[in-house]
Amino acid sequence: MSPIKKMYVKELDKLRSQKIFSKPVVAVMLRRDILQNLKKQMNYSWLYYLIEANQAVKNTLYFFSLGNVNLREKKIKGYYWHRKRQKLVQQDFPLPDVLYVRSGIHHRYTKTYRDLFNAVRQKNGHLITQTTFNKWRLYQVISQSPTLKKYLPDTRTVEKTEDIEKMLQKYKTIYLKPHVGRKGENVLRIRTMPDGSYQCSNFRNGQLVVRMVPDLQTLFLEINNFYQSRKFLVQQGIQLLQFENRLVDLRAEVQYDGNGKANIVGISARLGQPLSPITTHGDAYKFEDFFRNYLGYTKEQLEKLRSEVYVFLTNIYEYLQKNYGRYAEIGIDFAVDVNQQIWFIEANSRSTKVSLEKAYGKTALYQSAKNILNYAKYLSTLPKKRRKTLSPSVR
Repeated sequence: MSPIKKMYVKELDKLRSQKIFSKPVVAVMLRRDILQNLKKQMNYSWLYYLIEANQAVKNTLYFFSLGNVNLREKKIKGYYWHRKRQKLVQQDFPLPDVLYVRSGIHHRYTKTYRDLFNAVRQKNGHLITQTTFNKWRLYQVISQSPTLKKYLPDTRTVEKTEDIEKMLQKYKTIYLKPHVGRKGENVLRIRTMPDGSYQCSNFRNGQLVVRMVPDLQTLFLEINNFYQSRKFLVQQGIQLLQFENRLVDLRAEVQYDGNGKANIVGISARLGQPLSPITTHGDAYKFEDFFRNYLGYTKEQLEKLRSEVYVFLTNIYEYLQKNYGRYAEIGIDFAVDVNQQIWFIEANSRSTKVSLEKAYGKTALYQSAKNILNYAKYLSTLPKKRRKTLSPSVR
């Protein structure tokens, strides 16, 4: 092929690649294995609802993994939903106006992610999810707020066995939690029994594990074996509300909507399995239904609690935005004790929305997905400003 013809073909390919995409361009970053499964079968319901909701919102929406990012050419091989063919189809897309991170980052792609993050910022784009929350760091941040620290249970990071011993002297029940973890993984509850022994309970591979240890030294060996070299914290046990000897806590899905306003999509009351230290693997109910129909709250009691809960959730959500950066959504876990005190448990930056679906059904999942897409559209209307190069967290 002659040099002139080569140049002609190159320019023709360039013109073909310059497809006009509707704004904003929203890219959903997934792990490679999730993306592969999504291509084979649409069994990730939350991602399916993003696709469905986008038919109404009409952003350009595509899914990708970091292995398909080409920063030199400023394009990404992504997958979009082809309505006529009813499947995901791959094609080249521009760098997004809004980057929505839905999975962790493998260390092999740390540099790619950081470079992509800054490339999006340089074109005045937006990242609408930030780092996953380190539980100890989160406790330290919230404890700096005069209005929010009252919601925090007594918590300290464990540096020596004496830290656990002091908490056991102060509280009959304590919880041990890793600094970083999801879905109740590696949460260990320890109860002091009347005879001076200790009951340890946790969930492992979806099964409740309960064991007794006779004394402190044996307990410390058990804890050391459980956490090994991982960092963990110790927290006071809260006397939570119970129903039929099952613990009750709550998960709120808080998001920004298409007007940039905080919106509580749903609050799910989660009912743990009998004897379980956590509620993650249990049932879920609508907040109002559970407190009225199961716990017997009067209309006045429920209204008072709802008002307090909404103030708490809105304040926590806005405070985390100021201290961590923009989050289009946060799943906030909290509890109510037997004295009606509200307690903050943890925050989740990439909620799987399992409890929301159990309690509120598919309509809530659709609305949640639509909020994300409308918020992306809202961000695209904001005035552009110059951005500095940053180094984002890659957890």
